[in-house]
Amino acid sequence: MSLDSTLKAQNQAGLLDSVFKITERKTTLGTELYAGFITFLAMSYILAVNPAILGGIPGMDKGAVFTATALAAAIATFIMGVWGNYPVMLAPGMSMNGFFKGMLLSGSVALLWNEALFGIFLSGVVYLLLSLTNIRKSLIESIPEDLKNAITVSLGLFIAFLGLKNAGIIVDNKFVLVGMGNITEPQVIIAYISIFIALGCMVRDIKLATFISFVSAIGLTLIADMVMGTSNAPIPEQIVTAPPSMASTFGAIFDFSSLTADKMFDLLFVVVIFLIVDFFDGMSTIVGVGRDAGIIDKDGKVPNARSALVADAGGTVIGSVLGTTSITAFSESGIASSQGAKTGLAAVVVSGLFLVSLFLYPLFSIFSAAMVAPAMVVVGIYMIGRLGQINWDKKESRIAAFFTIMFTVLSFSPANGMAMGFISYAFSMVVAGKGKQVHPIIYALSAVFLAYLLLL
Repeated sequence: MSLDSTLKAQNQAGLLDSVFKITERKTTLGTELYAGFITFLAMSYILAVNPAILGGIPGMDKGAVFTATALAAAIATFIMGVWGNYPVMLAPGMSMNGFFKGMLLSGSVALLWNEALFGIFLSGVVYLLLSLTNIRKSLIESIPEDLKNAITVSLGLFIAFLGLKNAGIIVDNKFVLVGMGNITEPQVIIAYISIFIALGCMVRDIKLATFISFVSAIGLTLIADMVMGTSNAPIPEQIVTAPPSMASTFGAIFDFSSLTADKMFDLLFVVVIFLIVDFFDGMSTIVGVGRDAGIIDKDGKVPNARSALVADAGGTVIGSVLGTTSITAFSESGIASSQGAKTGLAAVVVSGLFLVSLFLYPLFSIFSAAMVAPAMVVVGIYMIGRLGQINWDKKESRIAAFFTIMFTVLSFSPANGMAMGFISYAFSMVVAGKGKQVHPIIYALSAVFLAYLLLL
């Protein structure tokens, strides 16, 4: 390498260090780049799954949804990385797209798909306005440390549970709700092997455990296809293509030709529900990942919280205009923090890879949620470490932590877990005669969460 090239590389590294505070946060350039790459692999399934879900709604084109998904995720994640400087990645929320589809196809609302997306747009605008004030920042900083740790643990268990479900290791059971899947099924066998390969790496302190589990799952799936003649990972004839057109979805939310007065209540319902879910799902992920990455300070305050929250809210506004459901902080962001990421550089890497993926539409058709399941289980193992930091001797904390964790997993929703955690904490503190020690915001949040549960 020439002297000029060396100096240029040093200047670039110095600029990145200045922008992202790499040295200050005690991480390295290599760690951030690697963590971003691994996290993108783990959450790339959204590029296949989101179009598959929303593309099943009459009027929504699957190719357009793919482009909207990749572009919205890239923009929102870039804002989070540069402005918020958090290793938090954003993309269309899996729970939200499923609810959106079910709401429309079941006839729960009389809205067309673009009208319902307009409701999501309005919820994002309200969320954005709240984020620009100190209200949301105060909300996070008022949360007791034990609740923050419980949120981190619940998030890790949720990720792991989702991974086990996607792999077919855990399945529905009409008698006891859930049960063990058929261990003889190829995808289940592959998931088990990949998980145990990762476990071996973990106990040997190999930091590539998450990546190795993901690559193992893909490799074993390809081998199984060749040996058994299946097509769980079909190889596309063409890899690189131009991004599918968004003509059918871009700006469709502003078509009010069919939005009549009798639909206003349904529109308000969509705004309220998606605001609540997006609001608190985003909070849980930012707090959980921030805690796991060591960004949150010793007093429990979240640095640069406003910027991070604006990125989260702005993503929903952008995504709805492009043609996809709410953009939210992804639980898989825990993968980045578990690999040592502490800055927004990891998020910028993910943003760049989302942009590259725009030209790889055929390739992403082979990825499935089952392939990334082993990596998600590994993340859960990393994040559950916070369990030991909860003050279990304090009954109020023990109760709140229990409710947060149990309801997150059993109701399959971080928002539900947070709701029960806050409500139970406020109740326990009042009954214990310690009501004055509770921040007023906790009481307000408990009331909001109670309203949210009543609206479910």
